[in-house]
Amino acid sequence: MTAPIPYAQYPTTPPWAEPQADPAPAAAPGPHTHHGRLLVRFPEEMARAARPPAPSWAPVVFWTLLLGVPGVVSAVRRGAEARRGGNERYPYWIAFGTVLTAAVVAFLALTTG
Repeated sequence: MTAPIPYAQYPTTPPWAEPQADPAPAAAPGPHTHHGRLLVRFPEEMARAARPPAPSWAPVVFWTLLLGVPGVVSAVRRGAEARRGGNERYPYWIAFGTVLTAAVVAFLALTTG
């Protein structure tokens, strides 16, 4: 069996050309931030900082104690207004449910003796 003859490794660039430089190491990945944003610890909180204040839930309590059905209307309207301003809707429904439950419990306690 015959062994293959190794080929000589000749340079492929002419002798007057400068050798290629080693590639620069890649930069380490840092924190991902969007351009034009504040560099704060919790940027999602800053995105909602300029929203208008939420409407009060006290009228929901008042209307629910007074008649009941207007409390639903007040909760719906104030929840919609809060949603348009970027706030949550649940505080109005919690107020309505809590007051209605307390009124029913008080009514049952007074009528059962």
